[in-house]
Amino acid sequence: MVHCRRPATTPAAAARAVRSFWLLGLLNNAPWVLMLACATNISAGGVALVFLSNQIPGLVVKMSAPYWFHLVGYRARLRMASVAMGAACFLVGWGGLYRDEMAEAEGGEGGAEGQGPQYDERQRWGLCLELLGVSFVSFSCNLGEASLLALAGRFDSFVLPKLSSSPGAYWAINEEQNEDTEGNTVQQPGEESLFAEEDAMNGTDAESESEPEENASRLMKQATTHERRSITAFSSGTGLAGIVGYGYKALLSDVFGWGLSATVWSAMVFAVAYWLIYLKGLHAVEQHMEPDEPVQTEQSNGGESMHQTECISPRASEQSLLVRSKNEDAKVGALEMVHTEMLAHTNTMEQLASDPESDDAVVTPHHLTPYEKFKLVLSLWPYTIPLFTVYCAEYMLQAGVWSAVGFPVDSASARAQFYHYSNWTYQAGVFLSRSSGNLCTASIRVLWLMPFVQVCNLYFFWTNSIHHWVYNYSLLVPCFFAGLLGGGVYVQGYSRVNVDMPAELKEFAIASVGVADSLGILVADVCSLYIQSCIYKANHLEGAVFDCPY
Repeated sequence: MVHCRRPATTPAAAARAVRSFWLLGLLNNAPWVLMLACATNISAGGVALVFLSNQIPGLVVKMSAPYWFHLVGYRARLRMASVAMGAACFLVGWGGLYRDEMAEAEGGEGGAEGQGPQYDERQRWGLCLELLGVSFVSFSCNLGEASLLALAGRFDSFVLPKLSSSPGAYWAINEEQNEDTEGNTVQQPGEESLFAEEDAMNGTDAESESEPEENASRLMKQATTHERRSITAFSSGTGLAGIVGYGYKALLSDVFGWGLSATVWSAMVFAVAYWLIYLKGLHAVEQHMEPDEPVQTEQSNGGESMHQTECISPRASEQSLLVRSKNEDAKVGALEMVHTEMLAHTNTMEQLASDPESDDAVVTPHHLTPYEKFKLVLSLWPYTIPLFTVYCAEYMLQAGVWSAVGFPVDSASARAQFYHYSNWTYQAGVFLSRSSGNLCTASIRVLWLMPFVQVCNLYFFWTNSIHHWVYNYSLLVPCFFAGLLGGGVYVQGYSRVNVDMPAELKEFAIASVGVADSLGILVADVCSLYIQSCIYKANHLEGAVFDCPY
């Protein structure tokens, strides 16, 4: 049997990869947030059109991702995302140019004469270009997010362990190797037991017995740290994108006085930086990773020597980070303590996707039919339901409830001011929680608890906006808490998928789970129209687009 030696490279490459994921998360979502910040400039009387244009194309991408992502490489997908990002900024800026020109005309002497059929036609043309550009942003952001999250899972599982500073610290374990006898196992050069290295540092013999509990704790800490560094970095970047997007628009538009077209055109630099960072930061790291070196082993079968040159795909979840050497039989109990929780869910997923006639088959998305892929996506409900719920609740807060709160509530400027402050506070909470993924990995129970708390948060804000129990700027505290919950479910949900799934399905699963948050935002945008109208009705306010059905 062949074991694939994976040459180690420098830890500087690992740090560069993690930084690249953080920057890509920031640049991936910043244009998307910028379009939302410019929504009132694009269509003051139809903000919902901007929100829908910013959601529907992305939802289509994420819903179709399981059926075509495996046919298109990461480089091609991210090239598409960067081109779409640049095209989006160009189109929105082109449409905004009409609006800027009309604003100048209205300020001139002949402004009133321009209000005619030609004026209306140019305005409709400009709006169509802007909405088309917003759709391109939605396509770019969601294609990039689904691809980069899957790539981050791949880096956490396979690449970062190979980029560790200690060549013997991380090794891919082959489950079949555990079943081989001593005579059939060939140890790689320099492949000493991790336990032996640490025992030597502590002045003890490598052959001596060690405490299973200490070994299990050490293994779990090493495994989970590398399982989420890239995902956490990308999530942190997307969290900061909310602050950067709104701040970018405020700086150029409110401070420098730039128009819509100039503001959005300047953001085309994001697309260039996005592509270059991927090429230099992630693609370059993968290109410099040497291919696996097969190690030929010799087995005896009836007196005849048999050579096998099979290369085993590594499994990099918690149960497969270390190679078991022939002197470690007494320490298997420590490994089993680490593996117990993960194996239960992993085995379930493997039985669903693998060939029932072959226990040793390695199944990838290439081997699954569309129907099997659909079943596999549905089986991810432990992760998609929390993501859908938390996103649906928090966007109902943003688009429905917070837009109808103000001190006093009958002041349009007061409502706009609270909406502005609440969203800034919310984004700060998102950034903080998305940046904390390296601290811990939430259990499935905690992952389900956080959306439930977010729904309770929504209920509090909804009823409080009607009855005014607590009606002042102290409400910014639960706004910040809403951001913590939303960001927490995001980073912990994707980290949990990467930890739980079999190695062959990690990237597929991470890319597929992303449909949940997009669907939750779309449902929230529609429901928010009625939530806002009902709050307006309860506070005797006018201006709601829809009539409250209650």
